[in-house]
Amino acid sequence: MILGRLLPFCVLLTALQFVPAQPQYCATNPCMNGGTCMASPSMTDYFCACPMEYTGQNCTDPVLGICMPNPCLNNGTCMPSPGMTYRCTCPIGYSGMNCENDACRPNPCHNNGTCHRDTSGNMFDCRCPVGFSGGECQTDACQSNPCRNGGTCIRDTSGNMYECICPTGFSGGECQNQGQDPCVPNPCQNGGVCMSQLGGMHNCTCQNGATGNNCQNLPQSTNITTIIIVVVVVVVVLIVVLIVVVVCIVRRARPRRSGDESSTAEKGRGQELTEKKKTNDYVKRPGARSKEFPRDKLHIFGQLGSGSFAVVYKAEAEGIVRKGTNTTVAVKMLKETATPNDQSDFQKELQLYSMLDRHPNVLSMLGCCTDKDPMYIILEYVPHGNLQTYLRQIRTGTDPTNLNKNELVRKNNLTPTEILTFACQVVRGMEYLESKQCIHRDLATRNILLGEGMICKVADFGLARDVAERSQYEMQSQGRVPVRWMAPESLLTNMYTCKSDVWSFGVLLWELVTLGSHPYPGMSSQKVINEIKKGYRLPKPDHCSDDVYKIMQDCWQERPDDRPDFARLHITIDDILADAAGYLEMGNLNQDDYVYLEPGQDASSTESA
Repeated sequence: MILGRLLPFCVLLTALQFVPAQPQYCATNPCMNGGTCMASPSMTDYFCACPMEYTGQNCTDPVLGICMPNPCLNNGTCMPSPGMTYRCTCPIGYSGMNCENDACRPNPCHNNGTCHRDTSGNMFDCRCPVGFSGGECQTDACQSNPCRNGGTCIRDTSGNMYECICPTGFSGGECQNQGQDPCVPNPCQNGGVCMSQLGGMHNCTCQNGATGNNCQNLPQSTNITTIIIVVVVVVVVLIVVLIVVVVCIVRRARPRRSGDESSTAEKGRGQELTEKKKTNDYVKRPGARSKEFPRDKLHIFGQLGSGSFAVVYKAEAEGIVRKGTNTTVAVKMLKETATPNDQSDFQKELQLYSMLDRHPNVLSMLGCCTDKDPMYIILEYVPHGNLQTYLRQIRTGTDPTNLNKNELVRKNNLTPTEILTFACQVVRGMEYLESKQCIHRDLATRNILLGEGMICKVADFGLARDVAERSQYEMQSQGRVPVRWMAPESLLTNMYTCKSDVWSFGVLLWELVTLGSHPYPGMSSQKVINEIKKGYRLPKPDHCSDDVYKIMQDCWQERPDDRPDFARLHITIDDILADAAGYLEMGNLNQDDYVYLEPGQDASSTESA
């Protein structure tokens, strides 16, 4: 019982033994600015627990001064910490004690990818240009050229994907199929789009509700509509026939008018019929009506260029390529001052475009408006100008064509592969025109337009000539003609063939190798003609191999039959492309050895008498 009474007292003594007594110097609380005085473990001293804003033995020193000036770089935020220290809160994409580390410096993205800082500190996100992929844009879809049999790899917009442009006689996604292209002629009916498949097979993408392997089945509603149209047409024809019969009966019943009055009336009707025939004669040409496009779906904007008899505008066409989609196009129309000869040339140009199918290296006609004047030729819009201007940009470092910076060569030279790729694309376009028995007559770098992905498109069935500078065409009896690009038989006898186009390609290849140099510098037009008659040819550039110059010489053979055709040129240039660096040494190009025309400069300023 006594033990039970003593137990609480012993516990109290034990507890008091472990409670530190406040030293005498804490009685007056020496800690300033809200600090709390605390006894030291030895009970012989004290220390102050200071608020975050102050430090020092008695909390008398403000901490904020450590962030003035701000030690945090790249707009980091400084926060004071106890013990005269600080902590930096860094913005997105920066790290380090003072936010000194930038995830995008240096740029970790390869192949001109754009670095974007990520929210995870040191991490980043690379926005890759067309045809490149991977975390750092390190993967090039065309690096190992997956296209077989001499096909050309073109980077696609889907990252690792690509498109193969196959040579003649090959087809398939990687040009692996030799033989006839299963899509030529097009087996897809009712406007279906044909795509080549592996093993020589094809696949049809049907339009307007058609079904079947070859889109041969039209929806029933279409058949009903067709029947209704046929019935309406038959009724209209019967009504017209009935009216004609009635008019004939009435005219027979009337007395004949005097000879002069009758002659005057017939003359008036004849003149009216002649004018109508003159206005719409071109619509009878095959192919024009099949590409007729409604004018109210065409919205014309600014002028792109103007020539001697035609003007070219930039425009948007509703549904010309895909229903419900606006497509940027180029619209060519005659000037009000056009002569009858100009109108005839314009109609021939329309007829030529109507003969051609789509080809990646030939400018395509998308439609036309021929129902009334003015007539329109609607062409695909190529945003990057012509090849001659691009070569000038490479040579001078300027950017007159406003090319997309991801596609622009960021240097003052072109690689041998790029030059020979341009040449190969031009040859492919001319090979197609040759297969259609189409003679170009004015093949030069100024008439090669650059589309998306810097793909060459053979132009000038009117458009390129109208847009190009007039200084490129020189006078002969027939008018302004490109003397420096013309074959001897064209200069002397006004005869043009596909082999005269081959001669012009040789000059174009010389232009490419010399980055757009003016052919036959220092010579007048007449002197050029005289020298060519004597057998003179453009000299071999010092940085050009004998093999590449041999191609030019073959194109410049005196007899047209001795020149290669474009199919042979295609094979030859494809073979050279496999080791392009061994055939051209562009670093050794001496621009002082050549003459370059600038915009607005006339060719005569570089010629001697």
